[in-house]
Amino acid sequence: MKVLAFGEILWDVINGTEHLGGAPFNFAAHAAQCGNESFIVSRLGSDFLGMRAFNLSKKHGVDVSFIQWDEIYPTGIVDVSLVNGQPDYIIRENAAYDHIESGPVLSASTQQPFDVFYFGSLAQRNVISSHALFRILSSNKFKHVFYDVNLRKNSYTEDIVRKSLAACSIFKLNVDEVNVISDILTGNSLGLEEFCRCVKALFPNVQLVVITASEKGCYIFDNNLIAVPGKAVKVRDAVGAGDAFSASFMHVYALTGDPVLAAQIANQVGAFVATQDGAIPSYSKEITTLLENVNKTHNAPLSIL
Repeated sequence: MKVLAFGEILWDVINGTEHLGGAPFNFAAHAAQCGNESFIVSRLGSDFLGMRAFNLSKKHGVDVSFIQWDEIYPTGIVDVSLVNGQPDYIIRENAAYDHIESGPVLSASTQQPFDVFYFGSLAQRNVISSHALFRILSSNKFKHVFYDVNLRKNSYTEDIVRKSLAACSIFKLNVDEVNVISDILTGNSLGLEEFCRCVKALFPNVQLVVITASEKGCYIFDNNLIAVPGKAVKVRDAVGAGDAFSASFMHVYALTGDPVLAAQIANQVGAFVATQDGAIPSYSKEITTLLENVNKTHNAPLSIL
């Protein structure tokens, strides 16, 4: 399967230590670990951090063909603090990923079709990258368009959310983001099922709504709301756990067409990542075997933790 992610590659600085990240990059790296051909459309500064990010992207199995270089703006940096393992972010502005261009991508991407396209909200904060995103979307036909809302402080607007929902087939968010998006769309706080029905009524292109709920697992809505239980783990570092969930969910769903199976496996992958350091740890033998079984048979044991 071929996966194309769009958006930020950046460095999360946690307790003075730099970790390569950005939700689109994390998604692409986890998609590669799941066994996919994984590409990312992004932009790095022509600086030391940019070169490090470029080289590490290749080491994580992400194809760097669509990574651009910027001579003016620096590679993105996010200052992250952890409180009980949960991340809080200060996102530096005017980064290279705010200036992604579509031209270098369009001719190549239209010649090699992709199965899955992933995008979020942060890279849309600047009109240049936002324009590039929607040019790519309008110039390609993807089997699945996955929008992970990933709301970040001062980095989203109602227009970004509505345009993104109008462009996606799968919408993923967490339970805390439900209230924010409910208010944006209706001016009210909605329950989970009412929220999902509202999204699908307003945006009929949305086939699935996926709501993550940490150790409680997640909720899947196609025509009905289904709770898929998770399992509590001792959280070491939650950065990247949601992106691992997204990548493994999309991997299994694209292969099997079964959103519940995809959610069961994604819960386990996300929980594993939360027990490790960094956003993109190498998968354990158990996680690798679980995903390999899906690749081979589209069926797998559902509990390994």
